[in-house]
Amino acid sequence: MRTDGLFLAGIGACVPPTVSTREAVEQGLYDRESWAADGWLGAAVAGDVAAPDLAVRAARQALEGAGVLPEEFRLVLHAGTVHQGPDGWPAAHYVQRHTVGGSALAMEVRQACNGLLAAVELAATYLAGSAGAALVTGADNFGTPLVDRWRYSAGAGTNRGSVLGDAGTALVLSRRDGFAEVLAVGSVSMPDGEQLYRDEHPLFPPACTVGRTMALGARFARFAAADPDAFARVKRTLQEERTALARRTLAEAGVLPEQITRAVHLFSGGEPYVRSVLEPIGVDPARGVLDYGRRVGHLGVNDHVAALTHLIETRALAPGDHVLLVNNGGAFAATCVVLRLRHLPDRPHG
Repeated sequence: MRTDGLFLAGIGACVPPTVSTREAVEQGLYDRESWAADGWLGAAVAGDVAAPDLAVRAARQALEGAGVLPEEFRLVLHAGTVHQGPDGWPAAHYVQRHTVGGSALAMEVRQACNGLLAAVELAATYLAGSAGAALVTGADNFGTPLVDRWRYSAGAGTNRGSVLGDAGTALVLSRRDGFAEVLAVGSVSMPDGEQLYRDEHPLFPPACTVGRTMALGARFARFAAADPDAFARVKRTLQEERTALARRTLAEAGVLPEQITRAVHLFSGGEPYVRSVLEPIGVDPARGVLDYGRRVGHLGVNDHVAALTHLIETRALAPGDHVLLVNNGGAFAATCVVLRLRHLPDRPHG
């Protein structure tokens, strides 16, 4: 979907200090073999700071330089992959209350790691024909008893191991002005992929209510062993659909793959994984952000905005540059966004 007249007016990222993987190995938290094989250097750890508070901090950064008045906001969307607070509690309204206030529609988006970018497409559609703005935030704190940030992906297979980092991120989308133009955004669903994440677990009662840990790698391994053909189909569908979506979104933006200055992907997997994502699109994997991701860990819904903030902070982008954000939430959803930098904003304090 081409998104004429939609801009990024503000950006923010709250990425806590990292704990080195070496330290995690020495403490017995992380397997030495995984450390040697997967190449992760650290994971951002927020301690007892709640995920929505990370989002609020990031949102305040984004709002500070956005030049958008509170009354201009028509929508607030908040995304996360794991629990944000008490069951039945509206995290999106907490973020709204502590940032832009007002009475605009506020909603939570749950689509695993794809939630924040999916929210960008929802906001783009919601703002069509409007002169208003939207606040999109994401946050995850994986330091809970049911998540092992250092071993959650154990068993997932070669070059897909990763560690989980905590973060909050935010974007201000505006129909009026901004430092970057959103040229196009697109999404696709692959519903057959849900079975890979469901595994043999019952749907009721929910896993968190009975103290079951989130061991995704073990789920994948069991599914692959039980039905290798289905596992291969799910992986093939993800690869094909994500590639087709990225090419289609680039075409809608009027941008060639070779015009992409930087490509932002999930912080999940090593160099072979990044090649498998970017090369079929026609983008040089060297334009990815693996070096940054390896320092902070897979940040749940926050990888892409944290990386974009990092590229801005380090002045690795210049006016006129094109950025491709390509994402997937598990094997069941994918979103792509194409941006063109108009100018560099003031350095956000990430």
